[in-house]
Amino acid sequence: MIQEIIDFVKHMEQDYPEAFELNRKPSPGLHLWVGLDENGKWKNNDPQEGEDYVVYDGKSELKGKEFDARDYWEYGRTVGGITNTNKCLDLPAKKIHSTSPFIVAFKRKEIEKIKDRLIFYFSKAIEVCLDEEEELLKQQCLSFRDSIPEIISKIKTLQTVVLKKNKEEEGIELIKTIKDVEYINIYLKNIDIAEYQKAHERYLRCKLFNINDYNSSKEIDDKTWGISNFINGTGVKFTKKPFLQHKTASFFKGVSGRVQSKDSLILNKFDCLLSTRVLPNPLPIFVDKAEFQTNAEIIRIFNEERERKLTYPQILKALYEKDEQRVLANYYLLNISWGVVNDFDFVSNFQYRLEKCKIENLFQVKQNKEIAKSIKLKTIFGFENYIVRKIFNNALVKETKNGLSYNYFNEIDPNYVSGGNDIANLILRFRKAFYDYIYKSRKQAITQTMFDEIMLTSIISDVRHDDQHNKEYSIKEKLNIWFSLSEFFNNKLTNIIMENKFKELLEKMKLVANDDNTYFSNDVAEFLFGAGQVIYYLLSRSKASKPSHALLEPFLQKTTAPQLQNAIANAVNIYKHDISFGKGRFERLCAQVLAFDTSENMKNYQRYLLAGYFAPAVIYTKSEETTSVTFNI
Repeated sequence: MIQEIIDFVKHMEQDYPEAFELNRKPSPGLHLWVGLDENGKWKNNDPQEGEDYVVYDGKSELKGKEFDARDYWEYGRTVGGITNTNKCLDLPAKKIHSTSPFIVAFKRKEIEKIKDRLIFYFSKAIEVCLDEEEELLKQQCLSFRDSIPEIISKIKTLQTVVLKKNKEEEGIELIKTIKDVEYINIYLKNIDIAEYQKAHERYLRCKLFNINDYNSSKEIDDKTWGISNFINGTGVKFTKKPFLQHKTASFFKGVSGRVQSKDSLILNKFDCLLSTRVLPNPLPIFVDKAEFQTNAEIIRIFNEERERKLTYPQILKALYEKDEQRVLANYYLLNISWGVVNDFDFVSNFQYRLEKCKIENLFQVKQNKEIAKSIKLKTIFGFENYIVRKIFNNALVKETKNGLSYNYFNEIDPNYVSGGNDIANLILRFRKAFYDYIYKSRKQAITQTMFDEIMLTSIISDVRHDDQHNKEYSIKEKLNIWFSLSEFFNNKLTNIIMENKFKELLEKMKLVANDDNTYFSNDVAEFLFGAGQVIYYLLSRSKASKPSHALLEPFLQKTTAPQLQNAIANAVNIYKHDISFGKGRFERLCAQVLAFDTSENMKNYQRYLLAGYFAPAVIYTKSEETTSVTFNI
């Protein structure tokens, strides 16, 4: 992975250098430039806003002095894309977070605590960032150090103007406009920006390695080998925990994966790109020079929308809309968040278009009192947005007011998942398979057996948590998905096409219910589908104030046909006062169900009991024909 990222950054530097300028902003807070006279005294000690200092909110477009703040601030930041206090120079106190003898940066809440750290900080900064012969710069830095207490006192008294709600101007202390966690950055104005850059490069050379104990040489140059700080938590603790070290391989002091200093600098640039959110996540990494233009195009599309960043599916959709014949193949896909690599894998051929992925409205789900249209899914992300979102109860792929969010690698809290532990456990078990299936086109990642287990568990969870029929819509949608996509994941374990099987069973129930001379065959599916129809009719006779499909769960728990038949017979006894017995549809179906004989385990055929229960009820009326119109997504 490391070498692929290094090559990726090199390609970007050569062919798409604009990416390194995108989203560059200074830290939120105060940025103040201090000029010293020839005696080392602070000369612009009545600083003017917009000329000597600026306060940046961290969000708005840069203007005026804020551009200078961005450049100066970057030469004082720590290794990596975010503030890494373990790499600051004020250790172990960590009160001052800057990394240059020309900059003092600290959080607003620490303003009273940094004075005691100044001597140590400047001593360390001069040692790391300046050469021994640079005596003049050292003296300027020491004068800068000595002026910091005066500067802090002045910062506390500075006044600014803010607009109140009624749009009237009001004078207020500047320090009160800065949040506790925002930074106060003080820069030495006398020093040329080129010296800032040189000092920062020396800091990076010293701190880019995670720990210097494993360096190939004492003096660090471009060819020095060491442990990169990029996504590496080895640190000092590694030396104190020998069991973490490799003992059976010929690594340097038990450590593998060292990189050269020049490559560690490149990895730091990549880390900075991650922090500025210039790169989409996941990130395709085309390392072949001929393919890099695709990478550049993806990054450009991602950064075109400034207000709301496009998701990876939206980026690929935009790519394919430009060129329907586009082929994405032979690249690495990196998923990384908050410094943690979630996944890194090779994608040989990404398949965007879908064939034969149609969700028939078999269970006659209604929208606005009309039977909903069938749905044809044309792309893999249509599959993700509709199928994955539905079957995992809007928890793996989540629809929000700001669009879709994805939880393929985030923590899952059952308390915030509809269906609780049942659905949360499904997500944790199978989300990696769906990620591989969707984002890497690994068709073998999801098998029919897996899909059947997911659908059954998800539907039964809805049945269990049903309250006043508030889960009926969700259950029928999932049944439509399950029965419509039986062939989609078919790995030849069975030749049964569930969509066709459903239609056959429903027609058979109509015949049995309306004809005294039509009987069930030996097919257990017919028995359970009919049982579902009978159970629905019986439970619909309930006069309970809060009717619920959860009443179906006890029937689903039966493992043998006699157990299920006894439960149905008991229900008939309970509701017999509300049933008009005769030669009606209910009597014909119920008689066939109670007379059926099989030794099969009912748990293996629960889908048919569920299907019969939620299918159009043939006992009441002949079902309305489903519309053949299809909605494409």
